[in-house]
Amino acid sequence: MVAPNSQVLAVRSDLSTVELKEDAMIESFKLKDSKPAVTIISVSELPSPASSSPSNTPQIYPQPCRPEIAITNPVNLQSIFESSQVQWIDDPVITSWRNPNHKIYDILTSANELLEKWTLIASRTPFSPLSDPLWLETGRILKNVGLPWHNNQVGMADDLDSSWPFHFKSYERDTLRAKGSRVGDPNASGYICHPSEANCYCIRALQQELRERYPKSQPLVVYDKFDQGILYCVESFFGLQSHRINLSDRIEDIVENLREITGGSHRPVIFIANLATVDGRYDDINVISEISKHIPILLHLDMTQNFDYVTTLPQHDRNLLGIDRINLGSKSLNQPIRLPDGSITACTIVAGGTNHTDPPLALALKPTSLGGTDFVRVSYVRGRDQTLAGSRDSIGPLWFSLQEVRFGEGGFREIYQRCREMRENLVQALNAYGISVTPLPYSPDIIIRDCSKEQADELLSLGAVPTRTGVLLAIQPSVTSENLEQVVKIMSYHTIRRHSINPTYIDFSSLYQVPQSVTRDLSSTVESWKILTRSSSGYPLYMGSLSALGPVIGQFLGVNIPADWLNTQKKALLVSRMQSFGILTPKDRANFRAAFTNGSTMGNRMGLQTALKRLPQAIIYFSTETHYSVIKTMRDCDTITRRWLGRKPKFSQIPCNKDSSISIDLLVQRALVDKQEALESGEEYQMILLANIGTTFVGARDGLKEIYSKLRGVGIRISHLHADGAFDFGYSTYGIKLGPPGAVGPDGVPMVQGITLSNHKAMGSVVSGEVISYSPGNELSALEWTVDPRIIFERWLYSQAYPPAECEALLRYCQDNASRLEQSLRRIGVVTKRNPGSMIVVLEKPPAWIIEEFALRPEGDWVHFITVPDISPGTIDLFVDRMKQFKSSCLAAFSYINPSINTIMNSQIETRCIQSRDPLAKQVVELAKGAAPLAPGGNYDNLASTVIPSMRSALSIAILNIFGQELEAVLLMESFRDQTMKAGALLIKSYHVERAEPIVAVAKILSGFMAKHTGARLISDESSYTCYLI
Repeated sequence: MVAPNSQVLAVRSDLSTVELKEDAMIESFKLKDSKPAVTIISVSELPSPASSSPSNTPQIYPQPCRPEIAITNPVNLQSIFESSQVQWIDDPVITSWRNPNHKIYDILTSANELLEKWTLIASRTPFSPLSDPLWLETGRILKNVGLPWHNNQVGMADDLDSSWPFHFKSYERDTLRAKGSRVGDPNASGYICHPSEANCYCIRALQQELRERYPKSQPLVVYDKFDQGILYCVESFFGLQSHRINLSDRIEDIVENLREITGGSHRPVIFIANLATVDGRYDDINVISEISKHIPILLHLDMTQNFDYVTTLPQHDRNLLGIDRINLGSKSLNQPIRLPDGSITACTIVAGGTNHTDPPLALALKPTSLGGTDFVRVSYVRGRDQTLAGSRDSIGPLWFSLQEVRFGEGGFREIYQRCREMRENLVQALNAYGISVTPLPYSPDIIIRDCSKEQADELLSLGAVPTRTGVLLAIQPSVTSENLEQVVKIMSYHTIRRHSINPTYIDFSSLYQVPQSVTRDLSSTVESWKILTRSSSGYPLYMGSLSALGPVIGQFLGVNIPADWLNTQKKALLVSRMQSFGILTPKDRANFRAAFTNGSTMGNRMGLQTALKRLPQAIIYFSTETHYSVIKTMRDCDTITRRWLGRKPKFSQIPCNKDSSISIDLLVQRALVDKQEALESGEEYQMILLANIGTTFVGARDGLKEIYSKLRGVGIRISHLHADGAFDFGYSTYGIKLGPPGAVGPDGVPMVQGITLSNHKAMGSVVSGEVISYSPGNELSALEWTVDPRIIFERWLYSQAYPPAECEALLRYCQDNASRLEQSLRRIGVVTKRNPGSMIVVLEKPPAWIIEEFALRPEGDWVHFITVPDISPGTIDLFVDRMKQFKSSCLAAFSYINPSINTIMNSQIETRCIQSRDPLAKQVVELAKGAAPLAPGGNYDNLASTVIPSMRSALSIAILNIFGQELEAVLLMESFRDQTMKAGALLIKSYHVERAEPIVAVAKILSGFMAKHTGARLISDESSYTCYLI
């Protein structure tokens, strides 16, 4: 039975009829992609009870308008904060928050007021292209599954590291396949990120492709309506030249112009086009197609606003609207972009459409084979980073991916079909009053022309956007007939009868929900993170702060943060940061600019490019231990590499000292050579120096005072000094001050002209960073991107929760824990390295499964352990116990077989594991080079490929003469992260050749004992226990 006053939505499909009451909660109802599109019928078209309708025709009975949702039970952040204490990861600051009288509760009161204010503001901007309630509400799911927790989607979607599970890349990969399939390439490569980054990534891929195909021809970027901010970044980041044309000109004139600028088509062209911008501009694909018949081009399409709309259009509607089908694919440069079937080939695409925030997220798409393979290796993730910005926060990509999970191709098709119907209704109503309206070709948006100022202001209050030709209204999924009537009333000055425009409303929010299996998976994943976080010790990331603040921040997911609040807080936060580095007054700050970034990798890129804009002839210097983002920035840029000039690159990597700080003597030598070459070429010599402040594998800091002194002593002035303190600067400035070029502090330390820091590393908030740079010509601002509002909000919250005094207390706590670790390891005979005051302890490699358990980061013979605040003394003691237990297990195994080996070798011997920094390791590597197989057919190549990994596995066993400590035999053993150990070759001295058989027998028994006592699984193959004479 249905209540007499209830509106009923009846959905008829090919299988069944379901009655859904308006006041009922629909738990799970999703139209699958294979279903026919839902069609809307008017009340007059409803069949009578006696009539019948084909069972395969889906129909929706309309209800007049979207039901109003009353807001009840307002959120209490203080209560949420208190109830989350069970998951807190204690450190000196978080422990203090357990006091109910702590000032943190005052901060939460302020945050609560903001949440209530922002939540109670009804959606008054239905026509905004920047967000829609349907896309926004997916954020509630993220909150309900326990997010945010510390995460990082570092690298590409298919770049996985078993020791870093804090990401949602499986969902990202599914989204890649789904959206790639809609443009003909289910195996496309790419990742979800900021739309500016996505565009830059795609254009860089085309640049790299053309570098390989045409190494002697510099590409030219051609555009018309493309975003100028992104274009400026493309020119700066990659050293590409650009040329603007007007697609409204005659084709003949455009072709002649391009032939002239490309030297008769001898220069490859990257054509970058935009199919829909937030202000109504678009490039005409048909004109670009005609150009491609005469000029060799590779096409890049920015479809951030409309990919889901364009790629889900039914063929009938596509024909009616004149919208070509888009394909993603590689093509020869001379091949036109239009294929024989009429579709358009784009080599790269930026895909988006379900905008929930400004800026929206987008998916960079390219064929897997496009863009080359020469990428910088990253030790942290044991892979090669192809992304532009390195780290990415995981919540945005997950949010983007859940829209695909929730709606899918069929859902998007139905939603946008209704948007087109709403647009048609609005256009017809406005035309009836003689109002000029332009429907845009590649989106369901319209532009209303000839508005009075009063009318324009009223439309803007509804979320419309001003353009050069009128006012743009985005017809979003949540737009109602009442919203349309508001527009008609504004433009016609007539009162419209209620619901005179098509009143049909479809509750997409209830029809399309995220499957419960997905929410269960997400909840389970986050719960597992809470366990794994405690022992993740190899990353410079404070993972504990969100254990306490995450439940508070989660309440703001799915809430629009007002732009005016964001702008006010952004300015205040950046001014505060500049003041912490010594530029205290507005006069001091006049020549400096600061910006938020989506990570310190982008901060380094922006900081260096800002310096180069001011000093275009400068040479950049940095150490070989510098963060990989810097060399990636260098190699990306044709201007810095001088790829087309045939001259040596404008950067130098300087070797390091044993403590990983830059070698000052070698820096001075290199600078003197470069200065002399510049003078001989008649050029001014300028130096840009990037210094490390703790941002290396061993936490080294470059000695700025000594660098300045020695360079000055040979007559060299640092033109721009940039300090990368991505991790360390989150806790302290370490006495570093900002100032103009050449300025020196009273302590003799040169002032720096730029700094980079990372908010997610030291403080553990959303993945983001900050950059400050000397920029008297405002050079930095031109490279700045609008960042996710969450970055500003979380920085506002963290700046109050973690004032400078608290940060200093955390730093001391971490340093004390590092000392505890260092001393404990040395007591059990483990070789360590540590720079003074650093929280990074470097130690010789333990077995791979211990590396995995504690997520340690390997580099060569070493791993590092970082005592960030969430790594407690208990975790440190557990790690040391693991190391002691491993050593004890090996000693027990050795004690079992030593008597037998003494007998076999007829001498007193000592058995021990070879550590990566043991002098024996180098000796074994050298001996292996001259090893000869005992039996014919021995595979030396196999021996050569395994000896170094075996020396770094902490398991290889040396048999030594106890008197002369001479090496008698070695059993190579490798350890793996899944707690397996593999027996390798057996190297024995040639005078033991007659004893080889019993030595092999003992080696097999010994490796079995070691596996048993260490809890490892022993594996072997045909190469195991193969004898080689040394």
